[in-house]
Amino acid sequence: MSPDQPLGLHPLGQLDGRFAVSHETTVPTSLALVARYFTALAARDVAGMAEVLHFPFASYEGIEPVLVESPEQFVDTPPRSMNVTVVGPNHVRKGSYDILDGIELQVYNAVGAGVSMTYSRYGPDGHRLLRCEGIYAVTNNDGRWGIELLSTIFTPAGSIGVRYPDAEIAALRRGHDWMLGYSRRDQAILNGTHQVGRRANVSLSNPRANAANARAGDPMAGYPIEGVKSRLRVTEATPESIAAGDANFPQFAEWAGGGVGQWDYTVNLPEARVLHATIDKVHTFGGYVRYTTDSRPVSETHALGILTYKEGRWGSSGGIGVVMHHDYTNDLPTE
Repeated sequence: MSPDQPLGLHPLGQLDGRFAVSHETTVPTSLALVARYFTALAARDVAGMAEVLHFPFASYEGIEPVLVESPEQFVDTPPRSMNVTVVGPNHVRKGSYDILDGIELQVYNAVGAGVSMTYSRYGPDGHRLLRCEGIYAVTNNDGRWGIELLSTIFTPAGSIGVRYPDAEIAALRRGHDWMLGYSRRDQAILNGTHQVGRRANVSLSNPRANAANARAGDPMAGYPIEGVKSRLRVTEATPESIAAGDANFPQFAEWAGGGVGQWDYTVNLPEARVLHATIDKVHTFGGYVRYTTDSRPVSETHALGILTYKEGRWGSSGGIGVVMHHDYTNDLPTE
């Protein structure tokens, strides 16, 4: 049930986007599943929404992730942004309807994907009430596909188009600082990018573990499906836990070059951008590119991030990824 190693993978290479196993099932399944979720949402069918989710499941309600442990809990007390029952706290006006604006693939690998979706909500009189922009983590856990994490931003119709320059700059600066921390071998810079409080992540792969697996001759070990119950991790970040972070720079430098050569520095993905922003939350598409001393590219990774504004500062609060998009080791001859 777990994916087999594809032909053509370099002995020191990691699985990347060139191999069909990374996208042939994941991409159409993930896009269809998010569309199916929207269909249930638009039909105000809370049970239908629950059918396409994994549990435990997390929804970023504003700047805080809300954990839902079971389908029964979801149907009885859905998170506010997903409460279509019009009973209790919710964003749904009675008689309103939703129209899909777009679904877009952002990141993918053999076990899951990160998808963005935008829809508009209209009142019974046909006037737009709001726009909802979200990111969705779709994963294959033990052979079943489902949405495991989502984060949404609701914007009232009158505020659509408003820019939040500080949020956009902070999001891109965070990406640059994260990579600068590795390039300078400076743990304090890395620690400064994190936000305190509850955070939720869906891991589609572990870059450090994947590099070790490739060197050990088992590059597919980081992509299990059979027996996987959850890829969601909900934690509480404190100043103390952040300060205790350790990137282990000597070990990182040893394996980060893959088969290309000795890793020297890392830069933020040139295509990094803000997908959606509001006054206290940002969804980002980002990642990084690693280089050798003589500026040969080593690898390119992609991820979706969630940044939040708390206590006067922006910081990373969770996300979806990280996925290996292009491992240049696989471009090397094998003989």
